[in-house]
Amino acid sequence: MEIIFIIFQYLIIVLVLLFLSIFIFLNTSSQFGAAPNKESKKLIQNSKNFNSEKFVNLNPVTVSIDEANLRAAEKSATLKDWISPAQDKNPLKSLPTIKFKSNNLTAGKLVWLGHSTLLMNTGGLIVMTDPVFNRASPLPIFGKPFPFENPIIIDDLPKVNVVIISHDHYDHLDATAIKNLAKKVDHFFVPLGIKAHLESWGVDRSKISELDWYDSQNYKGVQFTLTPAQHFSGRGLTNRNSTLWGSWIINSKSMKAYFSGDGGYSNTFKELGETYGPFDIAFIENGAYNASWSKIHMFPDQSVQASIDLNAKVLFPIHWSKFDLSSHSWDDPIIRVTDEAKKKNVNIATPMIGEIFDLINLPNTHWWESLRK
Repeated sequence: MEIIFIIFQYLIIVLVLLFLSIFIFLNTSSQFGAAPNKESKKLIQNSKNFNSEKFVNLNPVTVSIDEANLRAAEKSATLKDWISPAQDKNPLKSLPTIKFKSNNLTAGKLVWLGHSTLLMNTGGLIVMTDPVFNRASPLPIFGKPFPFENPIIIDDLPKVNVVIISHDHYDHLDATAIKNLAKKVDHFFVPLGIKAHLESWGVDRSKISELDWYDSQNYKGVQFTLTPAQHFSGRGLTNRNSTLWGSWIINSKSMKAYFSGDGGYSNTFKELGETYGPFDIAFIENGAYNASWSKIHMFPDQSVQASIDLNAKVLFPIHWSKFDLSSHSWDDPIIRVTDEAKKKNVNIATPMIGEIFDLINLPNTHWWESLRK
């Protein structure tokens, strides 16, 4: 009995130390960012999208499952789906990618770096979206990216003039990447509340513009407009919706682009298309969907419909092919979205990661099929 009691005491000590470590990490790690300062708090309090406690969507939505309104063709993931996924749920070998050469990113060119990270050369500026180069998690044991044949790192990038951020989730806002980019980027455009995160990671406050929905700023001849998305935010356990989320319109003399960030399907796409469209290209989320999250992430057929609503000449599916964030297989998003685009006669760009292209010569090879052979 004495031995059992001693073992029990050790177990209690281990558990206490474990919980203490977790508590300290959650309250001190720089990964979680920082709270807004007085100036930002005033902007937040004055926002029509803030209800005195948190930011809200244009229409009330739930993040969790609504069994009564599940899409007929979809099912929510079960615990078994997460614990025992199919063998080919994730790529069985490194994803084929193109070795990125920054000198080739000339005027009018674009390149996809995986998930929601893009570079575009428009209006004389190099613009980057949601830079994530590391894990999609604050913890080193989660959120590891899929292996690439030609990994792209920050040192491979050209001079970046502008970074736009859609929201502060880990697969869209990478603290380590921001720390590395802090001195290399000229300006950052972010939704309300996110400025504090960037400042805590070393970005000078003078280089950050914090916008509300429908706010617009011109930077060296290119117009950046933050527009609504149906989603949510938060990097910690207690700060959900304390920062704003959104989509972006990048408008230069040579190209008008829409960047969705994350969000469920809604009438907002049609409203944006009527107000700001047509768009030369729309970068639209197409991955990490599940019936449980049907209000805050789109299914592939909805991504195609969103591009139609936006009156976009080209659909570019993003938010797939880098992280395992849902129960579907890694290539399910691109298989379904290309099939739907064909049915709806929608022009779609499907470049390999690292492949530089322009809107005149759209890449449309089904490169992902090679990993099924």
